[in-house]
Amino acid sequence: MDGMIFGSCTVAGVIVTALCTRRALHRPRVFTWLIAVAFAVCTVGVLFAVPAVARTAEDVTGLDNAGKLVAHICAILWCAALQITMVDLAYRPEYLRTAMYQRIVAAVVELAVMVPLFLATNGEDIEFTTAYADHTSVAAYLLVYLSYVLVTCGELAFMCGRTARRSRATRPWTAAGFALCTLAAVLGVGYTVSKGSYIVLCTLGSPWSLDVEEAVSPALSGLAVLFLFAGLTMPMLGGMLRRLREREPAARGAGQ
Repeated sequence: MDGMIFGSCTVAGVIVTALCTRRALHRPRVFTWLIAVAFAVCTVGVLFAVPAVARTAEDVTGLDNAGKLVAHICAILWCAALQITMVDLAYRPEYLRTAMYQRIVAAVVELAVMVPLFLATNGEDIEFTTAYADHTSVAAYLLVYLSYVLVTCGELAFMCGRTARRSRATRPWTAAGFALCTLAAVLGVGYTVSKGSYIVLCTLGSPWSLDVEEAVSPALSGLAVLFLFAGLTMPMLGGMLRRLREREPAARGAGQ
């Protein structure tokens, strides 16, 4: 299941990253480059979430769970890039620099806690999955990671929803795209709740079905990534269609 879901996300990520990079080169702004960077980081993250790639990373680096660490670091950087993107789109210019610093500091603090905890816990007989949630350090690591993702997805859901409402009357493609991004963020919240609730209940001694959690969480995260890819490319596609419509009258006038 994980291989199919995250493999599909990787293919979609490569395509979307190329499209967004092309857009950023033609329209260089903070948010266009951040979207391209966010997609590139996310693509690397979901690539390393593919079990076969994760095993290869372990063999090459000699570090147990190397793929999981790379995937989680990419998820943190991806969330931070998306937050700054939405701040650039949703807030006043005078607030942008402060908001960027706040989110960069939050991401750095998260990584400063998460990476040492990973290295201190890591070992050949350990996996950073909910199957090992009864291991105290694994549970702590996963909860630190999931808490950050939960907060950032909650903020993204709010900012994307607000941008979708503001754009509804004037830019329908942008509104539809950010509506999909809102849904993606809600699915991201669902992913953290699914995984986090299992860990908390496991710690309390009454977890729900691990088989269900291992089916639900990858599906939620995979759908969140795909909806986000679709949502952030829709404004770009709408702009391309608008420019094509604007060129048609000029072309007809030149031909008369």
